Amino acid sequence: MSAPAAFTAVPAELQAKFDLGIWHALFNWANLTVAVQNQWGGPDSSDKRDWLAGQISELFANEPTTDSEDVEIMLLQVLEDEFGVRLEDETEVGVAREIMLIRKELGEGKTITVDKLQKKWESRKGKEVDTGSVNVRESNQDAEWDSVDEETDEEDADVEMGDAPALVPAKPKPEPEVDEDGFTKVVGKKKK
Repeated sequence: MSAPAAFTAVPAELQAKFDLGIWHALFNWANLTVAVQNQWGGPDSSDKRDWLAGQISELFANEPTTDSEDVEIMLLQVLEDEFGVRLEDETEVGVAREIMLIRKELGEGKTITVDKLQKKWESRKGKEVDTGSVNVRESNQDAEWDSVDEETDEEDADVEMGDAPALVPAKPKPEPEVDEDGFTKVVGKKKK
């Protein structure tokens, strides 16, 4: 990525507007909405979305040089860790860009994008966004996720196995030898 121009901090009086803009950007993200609606993050999935908005805001507060790629990484990491979702459609790029645009505008004292998102929210009367464009593909959740490169396209299929071998009776263990003082004699394994 090219180095961005000077970072413009969000003025303190517009911080609440920035937080609202981040929340709206996340609320309008169809992939996150599907995860929340299906409670893939558990019964508190909606609270996790709010928490994520706060984490992004803190990221900017603690690290003023935060860029779009940093936001993308956080979005992907939280979706995977908190919701068990691994994205492949790169929609996090658009969400991160929208958050960066909001930050840039607020740094210039403008609220265009946040106001537009607020009106969109109000027109829906608080209902979730349409998620018709989200393509969900389930995979084996018990598999190890070492890297994306190690994924396979094999389908889960039952393997036909023959009959189990017959059980062999175990050799009886000899009774322990106890001497006249009450001590048990330790017997080592004999070599064949």
